[in-house]
Amino acid sequence: MDLKKIIPIFVFTVLTTLIAFAAEESKVSVGNPVASPADSAASVSAPQVPLQNENDTQWAWGEVVSLDTAAKTITLKYLDYETDQEKNIVLSADEKTTFENIKSLDDIKVKDTLSIDYMVGPDGKNTARNIGLESPDSSVAVPQAVEDTKPVDIQAAPKQPAANPGAVAETGVAANQTSEPAVQK
Repeated sequence: MDLKKIIPIFVFTVLTTLIAFAAEESKVSVGNPVASPADSAASVSAPQVPLQNENDTQWAWGEVVSLDTAAKTITLKYLDYETDQEKNIVLSADEKTTFENIKSLDDIKVKDTLSIDYMVGPDGKNTARNIGLESPDSSVAVPQAVEDTKPVDIQAAPKQPAANPGAVAETGVAANQTSEPAVQK
């Protein structure tokens, strides 16, 4: 066989092998760092849910849209900062849920503002870990200007010259004249 024909075939074979190998590596997920070709076919058909740990706590801040105390669920309207759109999220409370500024889920009302730390379970259910009621007095207040309460003595205030240079000042002399008499020679 001719060497001119073998080199392009060899280069083509090496490149396609590298591309196939790179594509296979991109299918390996973070939760499953070691995957065989048989595993990659299974991962395409069944989505993998990452394992949750305490560091995967997420946070939402928003207004209560609806509340179901019997089912222990809250629907919260919040701003999704990635898409800059308002969205709703349903959160469930359980026996591990702690509360701030309230005693229980029964103290929450529609239109209350909540700050919620939650975790997403393997079933996709959002479970609240901490629910804090934002009280109206905890909002940021605009500082008021401090007024000077000292009385101002108008007579003690320094007098300022007139703004118009051609006008007669308080001394009775025009601004362009001097107070000394002109000397004639």
